[in-house]
Amino acid sequence: MRCGEGRGNLAATQEDQHGRTFPLLARVQQLRLGAGAEFRGEGILAITKALLENGVGYVAGYQGAPISHLMDVLSDASDILAELGVHFESSANEAAAAATLATSVMYPIRGAVTFKSTAGTNVAADALSNLASSGVTGGAMIILGEDYGEGSSIMQERSHAFAMKSQLWLLDPRPNLPSIVRMVEHGFALSEASNTPVMLEVRIRACHVHGSFIAKDNRPPPFSLTEARNAPRRDTGRIVLPPASFAHERDKIARRWPAAVDYIQAHRLNEFFDGDLSEVGVILQGGMYNGVMRALMRMGLADIWGATRVPLYVLNVTYPLVDAEVVRFCAGKRAVLVVEEGQPDFIEQALSRILREADIPTRLLGKRILPMAGEYTIAVLEEGVRGFMAAAGLANELLPSAECGGRAGRPGGSCAGGGGSRPAAGILHGMSGAADFLCDEAGGEGTGAAPRGGGYRLPFVFYPAAVRHRGDDDGVRAGTGLGVGAERRGGSAGHFVHGRWRVLA
Repeated sequence: MRCGEGRGNLAATQEDQHGRTFPLLARVQQLRLGAGAEFRGEGILAITKALLENGVGYVAGYQGAPISHLMDVLSDASDILAELGVHFESSANEAAAAATLATSVMYPIRGAVTFKSTAGTNVAADALSNLASSGVTGGAMIILGEDYGEGSSIMQERSHAFAMKSQLWLLDPRPNLPSIVRMVEHGFALSEASNTPVMLEVRIRACHVHGSFIAKDNRPPPFSLTEARNAPRRDTGRIVLPPASFAHERDKIARRWPAAVDYIQAHRLNEFFDGDLSEVGVILQGGMYNGVMRALMRMGLADIWGATRVPLYVLNVTYPLVDAEVVRFCAGKRAVLVVEEGQPDFIEQALSRILREADIPTRLLGKRILPMAGEYTIAVLEEGVRGFMAAAGLANELLPSAECGGRAGRPGGSCAGGGGSRPAAGILHGMSGAADFLCDEAGGEGTGAAPRGGGYRLPFVFYPAAVRHRGDDDGVRAGTGLGVGAERRGGSAGHFVHGRWRVLA
């Protein structure tokens, strides 16, 4: 939304990844899309659509970056919610929002609340603890805006500690719309299968990522709030007081936790990506997937289509962990890198215990290679992967050498790709044999033969900082769209071109 424009303003606009502007309320109408239609938009709007597709009965929340836009969307979509019989309210604070989920304790109604973490989670901690203790009948989801790292306005803490403290299952989906929507769907089902509230952690970049997914029909809640009011239920065993609280604790550990693990494993919520470097692997939080892939691309160990040479185990569910999956991934590997942003190293400690109890000798490297604190930017991740490869004894074989100009070498010492030393070649080596940029292109958006020089046009690159070399050369052509600024010396003084850069490897 443009700054200074009100939430209910019909003139409010939103800009997509190509720089095109749309009326905000027109974008909200995508929430009406039916089965088979393609939804295109940003992450928060996609989350709202996923809630409606999965029969949510009520939504509450308290605004706070980076998740506050979800409240805006729900408010602007009040007519759509009313048609489906979905109740929406803006809560006085995070504790009031979390307490709303008590509706799902007694009744089979799916409910969702949203607020920022960890400032908001601190405020809501007492309500969340009581929910986790008593358990829920209907699916209960807490959508958390994870405000961690550079640009954060709060203390540097993580939601993971709250999940562990209260045995709330924590989802951290890969930052693309299909993955996020899938985790909303399975989050409700996981909550119902284990009678436990589920936290959906949405990082800043996931909140505002753009993409598409194939929509499903919206579903009204099968059991409404009106039905609950007309047939009230009372179960004193759900009240968190002794002796019921002792039974709650036993139930969480003996029944609910195993039920959650069984569901996670049966529905493959975590993802495995194979690679030919089977001696090593990376275990990572789902939210770190894009950054890890970008770091691997810069080293020539992955490509822009998502193929990776290094096997990956992506934890879309970061709590609880599935011991059998960890053992299966690590067995037979020389070393595994754990990419866990923030501190303490909760996941790494749990993985160490799992491997030790299973008598798996795989070397586990995490915070000894990567920083204990701070945001894992692309540069930090690339340095960490290089350190990991060196510790695993694969640096000489795989990492870029000086004579290869920053490109990964093949086994046997030869460089990957044609002549010239270009950092971009390690990323796009499979797409062209040319040695330089294609300057002064004569139009055309697709790939194909260049007008001269024997080169080939390549697809636009979304993050030019990752691949640009001599990017300020005269005549280097920028595409339109992503708001990435780059000065062109060939133009007039002070002239900036915004967009993507087309480069040749």
